[in-house]
Amino acid sequence: MKTIVYVHPYSGSFNHAILTRLTTSFEAEKQPYQVIDLYQDGFDPRYSAEELRLFSRGETPYQLVKTYQQLISNSDELIFITPIWWHNIPAELKGFFR
Repeated sequence: MKTIVYVHPYSGSFNHAILTRLTTSFEAEKQPYQVIDLYQDGFDPRYSAEELRLFSRGETPYQLVKTYQQLISNSDELIFITPIWWHNIPAELKGFFR
């Protein structure tokens, strides 16, 4: 299963055009895929005290993070579609990586 991690807030962006082209191609080729849309999901990249407390046990207080972990566990390919703003990736993606 391919998993696309999409990180852009605007549906009129070049990044969104890439996402649309890629998903259309996967559908035409009948390739299974799933999309993690960090902005649409309302992903919060901030590291909370509760999350830090559970980190050493490999746990998280957030259901969304657990869902993402399951989606990634079922993936054999990750594709990231993200802008580079001011020579860096968006905060949402930085938080996703931690």
